[in-house]
Amino acid sequence: MRIAGLTALAAGALILPAFLAPAASAEVEDITIYSYGNSEVPVGCDYVGANCSVMARMFGPDYALPATVTVNGRELDSPERLDYPDLQRSAIRGTWRPLAKGTYTIVATQGTSTKTLVVEVTGDPQLGSGSAGLLPGSS
Repeated sequence: MRIAGLTALAAGALILPAFLAPAASAEVEDITIYSYGNSEVPVGCDYVGANCSVMARMFGPDYALPATVTVNGRELDSPERLDYPDLQRSAIRGTWRPLAKGTYTIVATQGTSTKTLVVEVTGDPQLGSGSAGLLPGSS
């Protein structure tokens, strides 16, 4: 009986740290999007055919966990991962080109953390920037 009690106590001692251990700590900080028009000044990415640069930044002790960035469920073209170990930060950047007017949802995910940015493409390629851009409430 005494051995069974010690065995149960030892098993409990091994399980308890797993419940007390902190959860993975990685978080998507933000998503930014921009395009360059005919100059080197960033412009809105709200017109058909814009060459958009998308970047999602992550932070926390587990910044190096795998992360993804998608636009309407499709991964960015040529995503590049940037890691900054001294700052416990990372980023994924890539390009996206809206082919039609409409609403596009950009989602960045790392571990259990997710951020979403909704972009409304309203402008024609010949006319340049439309009137909407980011929808209210996008974060």
